[in-house]
Amino acid sequence: MYPELQALIHEAESQYLQAEDLDKLTKEISTLKDRLTAYRILRDQEISIFQDVADQVVKLLPEEKTKKIETTIRHWLLITRYCGMAMLLNNPEFLEHRLLEWLTDIVQAHESQSISDCIYALLVEKLTQVLPDEGLEQIQPFLAQANNYLTNATALSV
Repeated sequence: MYPELQALIHEAESQYLQAEDLDKLTKEISTLKDRLTAYRILRDQEISIFQDVADQVVKLLPEEKTKKIETTIRHWLLITRYCGMAMLLNNPEFLEHRLLEWLTDIVQAHESQSISDCIYALLVEKLTQVLPDEGLEQIQPFLAQANNYLTNATALSV
């Protein structure tokens, strides 16, 4: 579940943890509070966050079909949920294995990269407003991982 913690626990079974390993353990545990806080905010404010993002996307991309925007918003809603869980677990592989493999095909099929890019930028902007800096620091790498994966997968398919 927590790859870093699992490795440290396994190592501690055969010997005492070294100072470097204790530092890793301390860091892992100390950031858990920030990750939990960010997760709770994402969970509790999901509707208002995504409503604001959706309203702005419609204004910024009036030429796009509403159905396409709605579908891409739903995808980013799922992405954000998976990013939240990956953040809690502090596990980028979780995100890749659980979400990104199927999502690439969906984005390519809907040809919605420009909408996705816009949603990503607006989502990060909105999260900057609603999350504490520490929470944003915890979720941002996972959102960036998802966005980079989608961007690269779309670029490779062209």
